[in-house]
Amino acid sequence: SAFTSEDNKLSTPCLLAEFNEKGYIESLIDKRLQREIRGEGYALNTFLIAEDVPEDWDNWDLDADYECKLRDSAKLISRNVVSEGEVEYRIRSKYQITANSTIIQDMIFYADSMEVRFDTKMDWQDDHRFLKTAFDTTIHTDFANQEVQFGYIKRPTNRNTAVEKARFEVSNQKYTDLSETRYGAAILNDCKYGISVHESQMRLSLHKGGSRPDYRGDKGLHTCKYALLPHAEGFGAKSVIQPAYMFNVQPLIVQGNRQEESFLRIDADNIIVEAIKPLEDAERAYIIRLYEAEGTHTTTKMHFNQQVKHLALTNMLEEITEELPISQELSLTFRAFEIKTIKVCY
Repeated sequence: SAFTSEDNKLSTPCLLAEFNEKGYIESLIDKRLQREIRGEGYALNTFLIAEDVPEDWDNWDLDADYECKLRDSAKLISRNVVSEGEVEYRIRSKYQITANSTIIQDMIFYADSMEVRFDTKMDWQDDHRFLKTAFDTTIHTDFANQEVQFGYIKRPTNRNTAVEKARFEVSNQKYTDLSETRYGAAILNDCKYGISVHESQMRLSLHKGGSRPDYRGDKGLHTCKYALLPHAEGFGAKSVIQPAYMFNVQPLIVQGNRQEESFLRIDADNIIVEAIKPLEDAERAYIIRLYEAEGTHTTTKMHFNQQVKHLALTNMLEEITEELPISQELSLTFRAFEIKTIKVCY
């Protein structure tokens, strides 16, 4: 096996993890660099719950004082290794979060990746409670990179001004990343878009127990995935953005074997193909929408692996703005975060 487990420690080809009595990650060491990732504060993936009674808009608002109320009150009910092989090591834990709500979570380590994934199923039966998971790291940086559509926002990790203090809870889509120049750690998620960041601490919001206007709130069974991704380089497309896309866009699995050449290829890894879709008003044509993801001027080439008969740049309404030379190899120049829409006829 690629994994070695002894007492409360787990060794993978990439990581050395040590767990506390609740199954949280007390220590997480990058074996290649001997870098400790868990910082001061809570153990990694500690469940924190707080009273949540906002002054207005019960189901949407958060009041800043909730941070003073966060407590690690979860109780570990059971914990078992359910999978150990050449690819992954999976630990399944059940927690009593409150008197009424429980969590069953698979913590997954991989043989060929630094990623630690958390597949989570919540049975939520509480009103006016707010649930977070804590990732308190050793990454020291003045800014967090937090994804928005077609790019990201850099937000300060300190709270020195009134504006910064008001950002005690902000939005992110696929990732929030803290990075030094040569090392970093990101939280990836597939559906939980609220997060708080303070200094080296990232706290992902998992559930909110509002009961107005709907008294039932969001009670019931909920599933989500999130992951901690340490990376031995600074923030970029290769280290964070592409893994975040892979985390969100799962492969489709079908029975049988098929060898298929890549549909198209782009030389620059910071140019992301966001969508490929049929053209709205023509047959035998499709749209490629792509953008520059790192925030840097980029010139690159796009290679088609099928015959093309016509190429053109369009606007978002798919109206042609510029004809392009017909070629299997197209040269493109992007400004920072620029979106391009390309019409392809075949």
